[in-house]
Amino acid sequence: MSQYLAYAVGEIILVTIGILIALQINTANQQRIEKREKSKLLNLLKEEIKENLEEATLKEKSFENSRKKNLILLEISSGAATSEPIDSIRKYGYEALAVGSVNIKSSRLSASKESGQFSLLNEKETKILTDYETTLNSYKDASKRSFIFFTEDGNELMIRFGFFKNANPILFNGENFPDHNQLTISDSELIPYLRQPETYRKLHKNYLSQTLEILWLKELTLYINEALELFEKETYD
Repeated sequence: MSQYLAYAVGEIILVTIGILIALQINTANQQRIEKREKSKLLNLLKEEIKENLEEATLKEKSFENSRKKNLILLEISSGAATSEPIDSIRKYGYEALAVGSVNIKSSRLSASKESGQFSLLNEKETKILTDYETTLNSYKDASKRSFIFFTEDGNELMIRFGFFKNANPILFNGENFPDHNQLTISDSELIPYLRQPETYRKLHKNYLSQTLEILWLKELTLYINEALELFEKETYD
């Protein structure tokens, strides 16, 4: 009986050891699979985030250039003396408005989150990406509300400065855009038009819109760089 019990206990021990080894192998395999999936996920997200960083950096420079030209127009509008040639002032009016919308992408981030792949990330990674996504969505909403380009005031400024007269040849292979001779300001009317209080208000709105865009893009860039810095510190092979 004692020999039988010893044999039985030995069998149990061997079976238990086998089960534990199998569990360890299964766990190690699962960890390798999850690590590969996490690497694919982060590489996919890094690709999109880097594209957004490039777009945000490029558009921030464009908005900053337009903001500076708008500031010159505001100075003239406020009554400051200027030695700028009329052609330059008219060109500033064109440049102050010549900024398109920012093409920020979030499809890969949204798809990864909705599919439950965020469960592969640790707490710090999840927080960084969540903060980035929140800032990205907030920027999109704020940009829609503040962007003067598609407002009545923005349209008025474009008409007065002959915006499309300058833009159309560039955008549409030399296409000429017809200006209205009673609406587009002539060289002799340019300074008096700028000095009108209503013109100052329109330029002020444009300046505010550009400033908000720049500040939002700076904050978005900050979160993008934080995310990229975190991902670069660790290895996901």
